[in-house]
Amino acid sequence: MLDGYMRKHPGARRARGLAALKQDWASVVGPDFKDIAWPEKFEPSRDGRPGALAVRAAPGAALLLQHDGPRLVERINGYLGAEAIARIRIAPGAPPAKRPRPMPARPLAVDDPQTKAIAGRAGAIEDDALAAALVRLGRAVGGQKK
Repeated sequence: MLDGYMRKHPGARRARGLAALKQDWASVVGPDFKDIAWPEKFEPSRDGRPGALAVRAAPGAALLLQHDGPRLVERINGYLGAEAIARIRIAPGAPPAKRPRPMPARPLAVDDPQTKAIAGRAGAIEDDALAAALVRLGRAVGGQKK
């Protein structure tokens, strides 16, 4: 059913291709390009015309992207499929800034009074696996900063 929809609506195919490419960008293009360019718009090939990928490039990176364009096109086509794009259009701008992921909160300690209260409530549940999972969940939620 999904394949039929994708054939009828090329915009959906474009969106799926661009979303997947953005998600895997660093592994597709490699360390040379991952920090200097970011995919913005994907125009797949239609009616025999070659497709194009618009990328936002860091200042000063356009020359490198033009020079290594064929290698970049080859990598992207290896990911999206044979001859998905034939050229790269470069737009000025910086790729999105990388934000460090926050560290997850430490769960409540086993001997914490809140943990003991959670375990007491979960003790009424007959399924031991479910009770243990609820205690773990309670410790994790209780340990988050408010």
